[in-house]
Amino acid sequence: MLERTQSKLCLATRADAAQSSKDGVRPPYPLAARVCLWFSWAQVFASIWVWVVYGAGELMDEVDQEEIKHYHNAKVMLLPAMLLESCYLFSSQNNINQLKLQGSEMSYLVVLEYCVKMTYYSTMAHFNGGLVHKNLRAFGPLRGCYTVRYIGWSVAVPNLITINNYALAGKKSFREFVTRLFPNLFCTWAYILASWLGEVVHDPFMGWFLVILSFVAYCFAIWDQIDIILEADPHLRGRKFKVGVVVLKEIIFFVYGLVYLFGVANWMSSLAEQVFY
Repeated sequence: MLERTQSKLCLATRADAAQSSKDGVRPPYPLAARVCLWFSWAQVFASIWVWVVYGAGELMDEVDQEEIKHYHNAKVMLLPAMLLESCYLFSSQNNINQLKLQGSEMSYLVVLEYCVKMTYYSTMAHFNGGLVHKNLRAFGPLRGCYTVRYIGWSVAVPNLITINNYALAGKKSFREFVTRLFPNLFCTWAYILASWLGEVVHDPFMGWFLVILSFVAYCFAIWDQIDIILEADPHLRGRKFKVGVVVLKEIIFFVYGLVYLFGVANWMSSLAEQVFY
């Protein structure tokens, strides 16, 4: 009798395992996400080590006032959008419909995005650029590296990725969704840190090392993003459109990377680079 019971339990366990495999149940993090985590930790430690050993460059003596005017204009353009999103957020508080709850969560993130951008644009506009280091990797005339912008990006870009991917969450809770997305967000934060430090660190070899490291990390983040898309429910309503929006985000990030390199190579003016950002 005991043997029959054990046999049934064994068969049931095998059946559950087979069903899990059939349903596509995977470990908490797939390979791409684990690589993002490992590489991000290595990148953060490398960045901190370079910063401590070699130090950041000097601050700019003068800042292009045309660039400061642009930051004033950007701040004014952001304000109406932030107010509209805030109005939607407040109006959705009394609606308990699940779709509206998801919309409310998205609104919190969008308002946060605008608040972060308003903060760093206001800082750069009213405090003469904030912290403006010399871009020591740039060829040609001396140009500034707006450190306050990178500080803002370290919050705004991961938040934007969260907003962009939330449409693919499906039936996942917000906590489950963010947990799965965390390696990608951490990788993004780490390569933003490396891309800033790569421009301002004194030693040219270590500077270029960090710049290259940041673009390698970006490639790993793309790999993980592809996995996140593939993991999304194939029956998700409007899936093609939502995937298309995620792909568009990656194209925009790729263009940002090109502008970063064009600025370093002096293929575009500092003002044009800042206006694009």
